[in-house]
Amino acid sequence: MNMHIRLVKTSLAAIALAGAMSLGANGADAQKGKILRADTGSPGNVSHTVTVVLSKIWNRSLGTSTQVNDSQTLTRSAMKLGRGQLEMMPFPTTIYSFLSKGVAMYKKKLHKQAIAASKNVRSIWGWNAVLFHPITFQNTGIRTFMDMKGKRVFTGPPSGAAAVTSERIIKAITGFVPNKDYKAIRLPWGGGLQAMLDGKLDVYMRPSGIGAAMIEQLGLKQKFYLLDIGDKSTSAAWQKYLKPMGREQGIIPAGTYKGQVNNKKDVIVGANTFQYAVNKGLPDDMVYTMTKLTWDNIGEIHKTAVTLQTMDKSKPFTGVNMPLHKGAIRYYREKGIKVPAQLIPPEAK
Repeated sequence: MNMHIRLVKTSLAAIALAGAMSLGANGADAQKGKILRADTGSPGNVSHTVTVVLSKIWNRSLGTSTQVNDSQTLTRSAMKLGRGQLEMMPFPTTIYSFLSKGVAMYKKKLHKQAIAASKNVRSIWGWNAVLFHPITFQNTGIRTFMDMKGKRVFTGPPSGAAAVTSERIIKAITGFVPNKDYKAIRLPWGGGLQAMLDGKLDVYMRPSGIGAAMIEQLGLKQKFYLLDIGDKSTSAAWQKYLKPMGREQGIIPAGTYKGQVNNKKDVIVGANTFQYAVNKGLPDDMVYTMTKLTWDNIGEIHKTAVTLQTMDKSKPFTGVNMPLHKGAIRYYREKGIKVPAQLIPPEAK
């Protein structure tokens, strides 16, 4: 096997990965040399990690290459996937809910376009992807969510689902309204991290996989606290927040981060599911192979990235609210896995 990894410098910080192993005569040969375009969040983010790790596995068998545009706002990327400007991307469950109804960030100017785009995207599998880390440096004096009142809180990128989710988590726990009870700071991912490192923020709400290097990086600057939902996890407001699909309650285990002051006990936080999505027009044979390679190599995936250890072969439809691609359906049926009726698209019926 001869794998080639190439870095492409562009304004989008694109990364190109290429592989060169033939799969054999099963229809995938026709895809050799094809470039698969994908958008992700910033490097170190689980959406970036999952795409890079899986691309290496897929490319070496399919003979394809993957151009990964990182540091993107995934709500915008979702539109690109539906328009055929991308072949694949990690897709938060909540974003598909917004896209398919043309609501939230799509409501004002992109209502019809969003609904149209949603009809051209298909899922492969899903997983519990990110936990919202509410981080505050030791010197701020902030120890609970209620201490956020009047403070500067990074919630996520402008027009992104992460910012909406962060602000809803805070409201469910505290009742606080953004830009009334606290200052909600929306910046691109890189800008938010830099602002936190520069001391321009009091709290940094960052969705990430457990054990992410970017969180440890903050601990090198200064010791930090992770704010615990704690007893609020049983409140009526929090339980109401958790009802929509894609919203979960997660645990950051004790001892996960060396730079965390309160790391001697588990911390309860908000969590979100993702699904891996492709454009509807991707060939069935290719998507079948991508699905098969994912689950055949799950051990390698877990060893490669600690943040992907929540991917569970026994629960492939976790967080999936988007119709499955026909190629993925073929794989699951061959394995005797029942596909929920609501995930079967019109073209597969």
